[in-house]
Amino acid sequence: MTDRPPPLSVTQLTARIKQMLEQGFVGIQVSGEISRLTRHTSGHLYFTIKDAHAAISAVVWRSAAMRLSTLPEEGREYIFTGHLSVYEPRGTYQLVVTRIESAGAGKLAAEYERRKQLFAERGWFDPAGKKQLPALPQHIGIITSPTAAAFEDVKKVLATRPAWLLLTLAPCLVQGASAPASIVSALQSMSAMENCPDVILLVRGGGSIEDLWCFNDESVVKAVMTCPVPVIAGIGHEIDVTLTDFAADLRAATPSNAAELACPSRQDLHRQLPRTAAMAGILRQKLGEMRHHSEALNHRQQYAWQRLNDASHHRLEQLQALLLHQQRTELHKRRNQLRMLEKRLSAMEPGQQLHARRHRLGNSMNQLHQMLHATLQRKQRAALALHQRLCLAAGAMLPPRRQLLLPQSLRLKRLQQTHIPELRQRLALNCGRLAAYDKEDILARGYSLNYDTDNRLVTRVASLQPGALLRVEFGDGSADTRIESIKRSPTL
Repeated sequence: MTDRPPPLSVTQLTARIKQMLEQGFVGIQVSGEISRLTRHTSGHLYFTIKDAHAAISAVVWRSAAMRLSTLPEEGREYIFTGHLSVYEPRGTYQLVVTRIESAGAGKLAAEYERRKQLFAERGWFDPAGKKQLPALPQHIGIITSPTAAAFEDVKKVLATRPAWLLLTLAPCLVQGASAPASIVSALQSMSAMENCPDVILLVRGGGSIEDLWCFNDESVVKAVMTCPVPVIAGIGHEIDVTLTDFAADLRAATPSNAAELACPSRQDLHRQLPRTAAMAGILRQKLGEMRHHSEALNHRQQYAWQRLNDASHHRLEQLQALLLHQQRTELHKRRNQLRMLEKRLSAMEPGQQLHARRHRLGNSMNQLHQMLHATLQRKQRAALALHQRLCLAAGAMLPPRRQLLLPQSLRLKRLQQTHIPELRQRLALNCGRLAAYDKEDILARGYSLNYDTDNRLVTRVASLQPGALLRVEFGDGSADTRIESIKRSPTL
């Protein structure tokens, strides 16, 4: 029986998965619809990228969100660029997005292919029609925006070229609806100059497909193809390819590369000498090795930075969630304590006690009135029965008119002599009892109520200390006082 390797722990397995995913999915692009978009107070963006059959969690850290040219919206489709990151404590993964582009670029790509095929059929991209570039130009024309970074890059490169080189700028727009007409006008004016340039550089910095769309315009492509002066197109980055690049006599990867291709540098001219040919080969080899080594170091540094950045964001989110939970728990606890104290203090407040006593007294008076009313009804029925018996006994001896008046007079006389005085006496007694509990009546008789700084009623000298502050309430207002000395009554 062969020995099997020991099983992996969850931490070890997750670490392997994290390494494989994060190293294998760097700089990927994903298209889909945004849902459950959340803009955190820290500046991070959290959302889900989904299509008809699957979904993946995604995040844009605050540093990357500040550089986005397109702000994402709920329910819209985009193209997302980023890398995968694994959160080891939960064993989950998400896409860390660094760039967002509108999905509408796909329509532009389709139009780009249609125009490319159309212009190719017209022969605008035919290599046989390309003009030969001068080996050592004396005059170079530059067509771009004077405020663009591409113009500065071209000037820096051409500064390393021979000193006799003459530069001429034809300013134009390189983005927007008015850009095609501006570029065509610059090409025509440059080629019509009396001292015509030996070569023209048409350059612009990088951007989205929408930003570079003016270089796919039919008028621009035709003007570049028919220009009598050789044209080098250096538009965007190396990955950006416009229809103008196909129509130009030479395509450069970047604006700087266009300047490099237009004229050899002083170093290149020196390297063409026989004595320096061997040294130039060695230098190129060393330069390539150093560039390769630098790229490897840059890749490792970028991967380490991504891991460190992701881990710091995860730790920060955990600490923020823990702090928020503790704050809510403590606030809930303090609120419950405050409610309990308010409930206890409200029951001890003199006004509440007086209100409760008034309520009980009112109930007692209602019961008393009900009892008096029931007793009065019973007395009335008994008096009526007695009256009827007396009338039956003495009815024969009285005149008819006297017989009719006797029952009513006997009832009124009975009520006046017995029940009404008794009810008045009880009512006066109850009113006196009720007035004795009235706070305003007590204060009006010369009494006062003393409250401490916590608004508690002071009823005993034992609860006071010299220097304590009291609020004394009278019938017509209140006054603040301080205890100078305390005298206690002798105990019996």
